[in-house]
Amino acid sequence: MPRHTTPSALHHVWGVQTKRPNDIVQSLERGIAVLTAFDADHRTMTLTEVARRCQLPRSAARRFLHTLAELGYVTTTGRAFRLTPQVLELGYSHQSTFTLADVCQPHIEQLAHSLGRSVYVSLLDGTDVRYVSRATLPGSMTVLLRPGTRIPAHLTAAGRVLLSTLDQKALAEYLAESSRNAGSGALTGTQREQLHRELVTIRRQGWAFADQLLDAGLRDIAVPLRNRDGEIVAALSAYVYESQIADKGLVAQLLPRLLESAGSLSLELRSGAGG
Repeated sequence: MPRHTTPSALHHVWGVQTKRPNDIVQSLERGIAVLTAFDADHRTMTLTEVARRCQLPRSAARRFLHTLAELGYVTTTGRAFRLTPQVLELGYSHQSTFTLADVCQPHIEQLAHSLGRSVYVSLLDGTDVRYVSRATLPGSMTVLLRPGTRIPAHLTAAGRVLLSTLDQKALAEYLAESSRNAGSGALTGTQREQLHRELVTIRRQGWAFADQLLDAGLRDIAVPLRNRDGEIVAALSAYVYESQIADKGLVAQLLPRLLESAGSLSLELRSGAGG
């Protein structure tokens, strides 16, 4: 029996053979089935695969996928569909039920106390990073970015770590989209070229540092988090104001502990605790 609950399975649960409620909204039922069809074993699927897995006509599956894409819950690469981190918005009031946040929280709280800095876990969401977990310490110089906050990815070290994992096509699409965005997050041609070179370095060295890109005096350093398959799925970062640590000591003080925590977290994510 498949683990995924298809519309047919829902019918069976509700007793479709005998008594099914008359006020069930079938389109909502099918939309939820499409959304939950994506799991650890089906992270990306084609239209045909979604239709087959949800036992829906291709035309219906197409409408649901396009609707979810329009709402920001699904994205496409070629013919493949996958969920975006925006699905986390559906349950931020119960965020502790999400495995990634649940596994990360004790680690980042310990790391925040060890470093005396604000520590975050974030995901790549389109052209932004979306913060999903945080650990902060009381203090006037504490950085407060709430879970759910979105920031243009290239303005943060975490975003740059995650951008460095993109293939050439996906990165080109990101750079093109970022150049069209209005506001402080927009990239000029020169900035796109510089970012591209920096991402090559980040990919090679395995960490990123952003110097006052997000705000004056604010610096952040980030390392990747990997899931049980060794894939980079999130980033772990620490923020500090320039007045708190001298330039020469910043990387030396923060990077080893970030890498150590990321290694412990990645082991848990690979063991099935999250990812």
